[in-house]
Amino acid sequence: MYDGQEFLRDNRWCLSRRTLLAGAGAVGAAGLLGACGDGDAPADAAAATSGTVLARTADVPVGGGTVVAGVLVVQPTAGVFQAYDAACPHQGVQIAAPRDGVSTCPAHNSTFAVADGARLGGPATRGLTEIAVRVDGTDIVRA
Repeated sequence: MYDGQEFLRDNRWCLSRRTLLAGAGAVGAAGLLGACGDGDAPADAAAATSGTVLARTADVPVGGGTVVAGVLVVQPTAGVFQAYDAACPHQGVQIAAPRDGVSTCPAHNSTFAVADGARLGGPATRGLTEIAVRVDGTDIVRA
């Protein structure tokens, strides 16, 4: 019969305080290191696959854009639609929809041009990764 005291006497089942704290510290350190980027996160090609409707043409303002499903869809000039992976190349944080022709990463303020996805400033070392799109009627579709 198990009386509860047997558990405490059996060293195979008891962790020392040092072992417990070291294990907890290792788990915490792994979480912190996983959150840190290497300064140039790989582009995540967004979840949408070929043929996926990303937005309607009427929903993307001229000179601006919108972020949908990890994709920044823009209309730099009337009737011209482009798309970019919305993950900032610095650490993968999703960038915001553009204002005044510029999209900004909320994490470290890297900025990108709507016209071509080029890096304008901040810690990102390159521009946004382009995603091929086409217009199908009133839909902007991933090519």
